[in-house]
Amino acid sequence: MIGMKRENIKTILLTVLVVISLVFTWGIWTFQPNFSEGSSSTESTVRVKHKIEKTTQKLSETVRPRDMFIHDDGAHYKVDDNALYEEIWSDLPHWDVKGIKDISDQYDKSGFKSWFYGIGGSEAKLDLQFSDTIPIDIFQTLFKWSNQSFEYSSFDHILIPFNETKANKKIYLVSYSKQLILEVTVESANYRNIMNDLKNRQSNMPAFSLFSIGSKKEFLLPNKPLTMDKKEFVTESIKTNTFKQALFSDPSIVREDSNYNNRNVLTDGISRLDVNLSQRQVQFQQRNLVQSTSYQTGELIKKSQKYLEDTGSWTDHYQFFSINDSQQLSFYIFMDQIPVINSTAKPFGATSAITVQWANDDILSYKRPNYSLGTNPIKTSETELMSGSEVKMLLSKQTAYDTDKIDQIFLAYQLVSTSTNDDPLVELEPVWAMKVNGKIVPITKDLLRKEGANSGVE
Repeated sequence: MIGMKRENIKTILLTVLVVISLVFTWGIWTFQPNFSEGSSSTESTVRVKHKIEKTTQKLSETVRPRDMFIHDDGAHYKVDDNALYEEIWSDLPHWDVKGIKDISDQYDKSGFKSWFYGIGGSEAKLDLQFSDTIPIDIFQTLFKWSNQSFEYSSFDHILIPFNETKANKKIYLVSYSKQLILEVTVESANYRNIMNDLKNRQSNMPAFSLFSIGSKKEFLLPNKPLTMDKKEFVTESIKTNTFKQALFSDPSIVREDSNYNNRNVLTDGISRLDVNLSQRQVQFQQRNLVQSTSYQTGELIKKSQKYLEDTGSWTDHYQFFSINDSQQLSFYIFMDQIPVINSTAKPFGATSAITVQWANDDILSYKRPNYSLGTNPIKTSETELMSGSEVKMLLSKQTAYDTDKIDQIFLAYQLVSTSTNDDPLVELEPVWAMKVNGKIVPITKDLLRKEGANSGVE
């Protein structure tokens, strides 16, 4: 009897243990942790990547022509309609590249100029003009172009003839200074519509001519004064914390240095963020890194595009503008397809561009404005710009800059500060500008009052 009771007790205990085991097993299988409350360990290992601005921008929006001209039997017309510009540039990536050929040796110096500008019976052409030379691998990325093996070269113009009638059209990548011409055979469904549209509107476009300035170069400038809108904007400052969250790899360990007036300086021991409030400028630098010079320009443009995209740097519409001898890339704000530069007489802060430099795969230096302009001006008023002959006369009178050192002359908006304090108001004043000695300089009557060539925008 006693043995029977012991066996029953063992059976009951065993049954209870099995049930408890099953309950625990079921609980483990069905348990789902509540991540909504989160734990500090989870937050420290998985961090949402913050951006300065959520706006995205494709490479084809960052690398674009600064100007478009029509060259027709010695006459020149500027494509000044933004909708037409967009129609042309947005269609080019759909053109299929079928073949490429170097035809540079077909023209001597005078023949090249006649061919380029459509002079002396040479066919009329649309000229897409970039602010700096663009490497061939960037064009291959922008267009439907397989990575065919070809000598690494850079070009600052795309020429599109008007009178192509065959199914396969010929367009040309051109380096004007090197007289390098790459003939590209393309197939385009929309070519004829675009070129007809351009031709029909040509008579309404402002007429330009080639003006000799200095002893060596010619520049396309208008035959008559141009009328454009001066615009006034209320800028919006970007908070220091926004830059901190977007630029540092781990913002939780960043500390602020309080030993600076009117500046916010933050560091994690490796990287340093300097927000200069009076200069309206941000600079982010990595310490103990050496600048890389091993990259081709095309690779640097692609790396910079990705970095600017990843950090959400598109607070306004920025376009690639130039790269200097130190491999510093500049991306300027563009408004109405026109670059925005800083005034030298009444500058609005220290810079109007994003500049980046690289140390292998790490960003070495990133500098930019700490504000955004937005798209809607609070006030506009018409203003008149100098004609080509007036620009030529002004440049011949000034002594601050050697006219033989001028590389480019182009339309720009200059940022003009409206006061000496922290007023967020800024004027965008249309001006002629020049690239000279590596600097961007507004062409205004202030040039006549300068005694030296130390001014200008890097």
